[in-house]
Amino acid sequence: MERRFMQKALCLFLAIGVLASVSLWQPAQVHGAEAAATTVTSMDYFSAADGPIISKSGVGQASYGFVMPKFNGGTATWNDVAQDVGVKVKVGANWVDIDSVSSFIYNQNWGHWSDGGFTGYWFTLSATTEIQLYSKANGVTLNYTLVFQNINKTTITAMVPTQGPQITASFTGGAGFTYPTFNNDPAVTYEAVADDLKVYVKPVNSSTWIDIDNNAASGWIYDQNFGHFTDGGGGYWFNVTESINVKLESKTSGTNVVYTITFNEPVRNSYVITPYEGTTFTADANGAIGVPLPKIDGGAPIGTELDNFVYQININGQWVNMGDSGLSGFTYSANGYNNMSDANQWGYWADHIYGLWFQPIQEDMLIRIGYPLNGQKGGSRGQQLC
Repeated sequence: MERRFMQKALCLFLAIGVLASVSLWQPAQVHGAEAAATTVTSMDYFSAADGPIISKSGVGQASYGFVMPKFNGGTATWNDVAQDVGVKVKVGANWVDIDSVSSFIYNQNWGHWSDGGFTGYWFTLSATTEIQLYSKANGVTLNYTLVFQNINKTTITAMVPTQGPQITASFTGGAGFTYPTFNNDPAVTYEAVADDLKVYVKPVNSSTWIDIDNNAASGWIYDQNFGHFTDGGGGYWFNVTESINVKLESKTSGTNVVYTITFNEPVRNSYVITPYEGTTFTADANGAIGVPLPKIDGGAPIGTELDNFVYQININGQWVNMGDSGLSGFTYSANGYNNMSDANQWGYWADHIYGLWFQPIQEDMLIRIGYPLNGQKGGSRGQQLC
């Protein structure tokens, strides 16, 4: 059976190791529980970008966020001190607990955020506001000033691209461009003209423009295959499976700018797979690991090819399909790692190329990745795995 698989299917074997054995995980969990009652003796801003002054601008309001300060010189985490930290807002000359200020409602205009192992506070404000974090036990405080500058709305009379207008998508179909310069004035922000701006999309070989704003029926779904990014002044991002044109147009003046996002679908002369960057990988301290998918005919796979891959894990000397959670011991998670689950999880990641992630890896494991010789999902591949 093993020999037949090797002869008929193209396989890639991957060895995945861990930095810590299972026996090392349990003490770490106990230590975290013991530290939960820690109180705050000092607080320092996490970085220069996280206080004491954070300035934002917006039309009517703006969103703010900062990483939790360093507690006790960095020796305590947020989880350690969470029960001891409170938030106050300056009202007039007085500091008032935020829960007593009627204009602040938790999870509506302020709250906590957590992302990529970091935690912090977020606020949505329409005026400059002073915030204070304080220790309930020791009275230690740390002050923040969140400065708000209002932006007046305007309409669009001209647009000049700041990136493009010719853009090439990555292997995963990802592409984007920063907002154009509006009205020949770099000081005019997207927020100032957002109400006057429409976005249209069409395949490059079509003449019909599609309005993608609140139009899920078109196949364009916000935060799924298009959206906004905020880095570097902000802009639009798209995930495409074909080459498209994107048109930004003023509702009032009709002024527009057209971008072309080119998706180069690879031509495969064969379906031989080779490692993208090695076959041995080591998990991090959290048991997380990322494995880039192998190249097909020397090039990275694209989205339409993902479903053709076969993933198997070696369990007690037997190869079983990764997708069979009852046998593999791994559960597929389409939306990333779920830290509320104690299951071993796996899924896809996309960052210019595609790959697989696994977490938590608690012991060394061996997986293999196969791809059908004819490049097609279905019977041919099934026979190769018999």
